[in-house]
Amino acid sequence: MLKCFLFLLPAAAAWSMLIGNPAQPALQREGVIRSCPSWWSVRVGYLEDYVYRAQFKDEFRFPGVVATTSYVKLSTDAALITLNFKNAFDLYGIIGATKLLLDKEVYTTQNPSWGVGGKFIFFRSGAFRIGADFKYFETDQSPSHFVSDGFAYNVTSDFQLCYSELQAAVGMSYRVPLISPYIQLTYLVSKLEPHPYVASVRLPFAGMGDTPVDITSKSVIGQRRWGMAVGATIISGHMGSLTVESRMFNQNAVDVTGEIRF
Repeated sequence: MLKCFLFLLPAAAAWSMLIGNPAQPALQREGVIRSCPSWWSVRVGYLEDYVYRAQFKDEFRFPGVVATTSYVKLSTDAALITLNFKNAFDLYGIIGATKLLLDKEVYTTQNPSWGVGGKFIFFRSGAFRIGADFKYFETDQSPSHFVSDGFAYNVTSDFQLCYSELQAAVGMSYRVPLISPYIQLTYLVSKLEPHPYVASVRLPFAGMGDTPVDITSKSVIGQRRWGMAVGATIISGHMGSLTVESRMFNQNAVDVTGEIRF
């Protein structure tokens, strides 16, 4: 049971990041410090992202090993720094911390995470906008122990779950006074790869607690690539905004993001 569980373990740890309003580059036109018209501006924000269900599958099939599907819950707290050009293009960075829960069997504390991306508006007509978003996100998670059959198995070697993703989205938004609802089509390519592929754990049984056991792991990829996101942005005086978002199909998640333009 232990070897089987640990071999299939990484097939569940995965996540992804917010999409955001496709019209975000044009929503905040005034700044707290620089209120006059300018071809560039800076926004600073904070985001909380909670993935309450993500489904993954084995990247490669192994003879004699049954393919498995796993689920995770994952939360991210991060700062969002955005450089805006001509109220049409955003270049942003994400710096924060992420932790995960896998089937109540694998826990990690918060580990550093980061990402970069861009968002641009390519069509506008009155209050209607169509835009696209592209991003890369990465984090290395370091579980201290695994739980199986009610027992904790401490990791005694340097073992990490290295996750990376590429995400793209295209969507439409319509602005009315103080609020801008939106809908997006998303495409997510994600991968989780253990590093190294062999980890040592210490068994909790009497007479075996001092004997490390080597286990072998494997890489996994997201089971569904296409998804959808819906949300709305509340605009405050052209200088600040608050966005609430829900994502589904390729992942089930909610996100809250607040930004101020300087």
